Amino acid sequence: MTHVLGIDASLTSTGLAKIHANGDGVIHHVTTKGRRDDTLTDRNKRINIICAEVALWAAADTTLAVIEGPSVASIGGSPWDRAGVWWRIVAWLLAHDIPVAVVAPSCRAKWATGSGSANKTAVAVAMQRRFPTIEISRDDEADALALACMGAQHLGWDAGIKAPTAIQTVALAAAKWPEVA
Repeated sequence: MTHVLGIDASLTSTGLAKIHANGDGVIHHVTTKGRRDDTLTDRNKRINIICAEVALWAAADTTLAVIEGPSVASIGGSPWDRAGVWWRIVAWLLAHDIPVAVVAPSCRAKWATGSGSANKTAVAVAMQRRFPTIEISRDDEADALALACMGAQHLGWDAGIKAPTAIQTVALAAAKWPEVA
């Protein structure tokens, strides 16, 4: 069954969500731990674990992947490692001919809540209202679900997502959408 994959990439908890063409949704997260004094080998293993899990989720019938763009203002963790995981995920998707859309964090928030400055909790609340049958336990899952919904809406899938509101249309227009066959 074809689906849109939403990805909220992170070193500590990467959120993943699928929206299928029939409207079914499912979420997942990948947690990893590291320390500031980890060796390059340890840091590489951590990034490999995250990317392998994303690859498992994207492996079959992904029509479009939607990943949250890098948050330049993020504090904590290693910006090099965050960039590394983001680029490794994107490189794997592209190498497997999966179109990738990039959505800025503020666009994701605006699409989900109506406000580009909404925090992660507000996005989680909005997504839980939209999908009451999916148990969202983490902010990254909610973010990934919003990204997957944006992709489904961009593709014109009904999928129980409804037609985009005026604010959602603005948020969708701000994303970087690839051509999808």
